[in-house]
Amino acid sequence: MSTRCEIGILKDGKIKVIYNHYDGYLDGVGKDLVTDWDSEELALKVVDGEYNNEDYKYEVDTIEEWLEALNDTDREYAYLWKDGEWLYAEMTGLFKWPKDTKWKSVIKELNKMEKK
Repeated sequence: MSTRCEIGILKDGKIKVIYNHYDGYLDGVGKDLVTDWDSEELALKVVDGEYNNEDYKYEVDTIEEWLEALNDTDREYAYLWKDGEWLYAEMTGLFKWPKDTKWKSVIKELNKMEKK
């Protein structure tokens, strides 16, 4: 079973997004992003397809618009490069991404997981 996610970058007032089919959980894609793709330049390469070679890409104007697009999809995680760091959010409920979805620091959550 696949853990699907989307990865985006906030740049020039838009969010560029790419779909990712496998290992979308925090200890998979999240760990890869903070380990190997941790700069704006590299984040742009991720959404251009250099991380996963996926073809499904799109662009939205706001985070709220992105969350709306995620509703009724099977994406379990979303990752966003914003203000110099990777953030992530998890789906709440059955295929729902509310507008007040909480974004958390990927690196901080991974550090918490390692301490357990």
